[in-house]
Amino acid sequence: MLIKRMLTIVMIAGILLLAAETSTTFAMPSVEEPDPSSKSETVQPVSVESGQSAMQVPPLSNFVNIWTDDVDNLEPAVAYNSRHNEYLVVWANDRGATRDIYAQRVTGDGTLKSWFSVASDSNHWNYLPDVTYSPVQDEYLIVYTYRLNTDDYDIWARRVKWNGADLNLPQYQEFAINTDSDKQWYPAVTYNSDNDEYVIVYENYWASGLRDIDAQRVRASDGAVLGPPSGYNIATYPNTVRRLPDVAYNTASNYYLIAYVYQASATDGHIFGKIASSNFGIISSEMIICGDSYDQNSPEVVTGPDEYLVVWEDGTWGTSDYDIYARRVSGDGFLQGPDGGFFISGTATDAYIEPDVAYGNVYGYLVTWRYASGGVSGDDIYGRFVKPGQDTSWGGEFAIDNYGDSQRSPALACGLRGDCLVVERDSWPGGDYEIRGRFILAQHVYLPIAVRNWH
Repeated sequence: MLIKRMLTIVMIAGILLLAAETSTTFAMPSVEEPDPSSKSETVQPVSVESGQSAMQVPPLSNFVNIWTDDVDNLEPAVAYNSRHNEYLVVWANDRGATRDIYAQRVTGDGTLKSWFSVASDSNHWNYLPDVTYSPVQDEYLIVYTYRLNTDDYDIWARRVKWNGADLNLPQYQEFAINTDSDKQWYPAVTYNSDNDEYVIVYENYWASGLRDIDAQRVRASDGAVLGPPSGYNIATYPNTVRRLPDVAYNTASNYYLIAYVYQASATDGHIFGKIASSNFGIISSEMIICGDSYDQNSPEVVTGPDEYLVVWEDGTWGTSDYDIYARRVSGDGFLQGPDGGFFISGTATDAYIEPDVAYGNVYGYLVTWRYASGGVSGDDIYGRFVKPGQDTSWGGEFAIDNYGDSQRSPALACGLRGDCLVVERDSWPGGDYEIRGRFILAQHVYLPIAVRNWH
């Protein structure tokens, strides 16, 4: 693609905000989830910061210090609660041989409410969490990977009442999504508002080396698992690798889009996808969302107005040169725009990695990523907007957190009022990673108070 490796800043006349670039993670993760990367001080991307003015940036809140303790806190995910205008942030608390899943409620004005433990088992890992919300049941479903031993990983889930109460009741206990042999990991979850049910997708990694994509349905009203015991097989082929799935539900079409990496070789990944009907009775053939000669990795997908937006890392394997790209898919599964997608952010030398995306009814799509100068240092969080129905970014990129610590793993969710909460793992105030957040505010709203929550 001719525009690859170019940093494009598009200014829209009359718009008083900038939108975000995207970054990348690298192909072919190790068999076991790696330990947190070494911490480093941030280096600002001069091409972004030097031309930025306050009037070009959307309103940003103060930072909300969601969780601080004396160990690493990793892999944050967040969901918006539309009935109570608050967010649930979940993450893995890493104590070496033991990793637990914690959750913290954050109101729409940045106030910290109750927190609770979701999954804990001494000398085992509960990690890689994801979360979604059912307004009908007024509860969340949290999914995660449970490492029984180094050869056996499973997918588990837990329903959680909106305020975290009654976790001791039978209906709120942990339950299995897939406990087959070998490794099931990297779960992602979405909510089907028409059927009031959840869908979880995940990667199967078999001892033979085959890696494929499976899915499972869960009824929201009672937590019943609706699919076959081993789940629905979404994408597989002998001696091939498909990994890192994500899923979104489109209420206008009543379909899911499941996006994932097809690993053509150790150095060559592509973004593939499939459309599935609400009961998985119909699953489309594979579509190639991006299959050009570069290495694509880490897809994330979200629903917009009768369409989906897929974002990913795109670059040259073995280098720090990764950019953020995106492509639209119609609600009924037709690819839109250029074959290789369209450029969000990047340079010729640095890594733009760990993308995420959400949709809000004021700005449209918000894409976030980690900027890593030279691929190893300069860990900052940036963002950029994309309007629905368009194959280009909207406005320029803007810094969400470019302070002198190491910020990684951005995740976000947007509320009905147009605000979006971006959460991250941050080495502030030093020594280990904590969970921090910041609101991207719609128009002139309130500024959340920075709350320190020491545990």
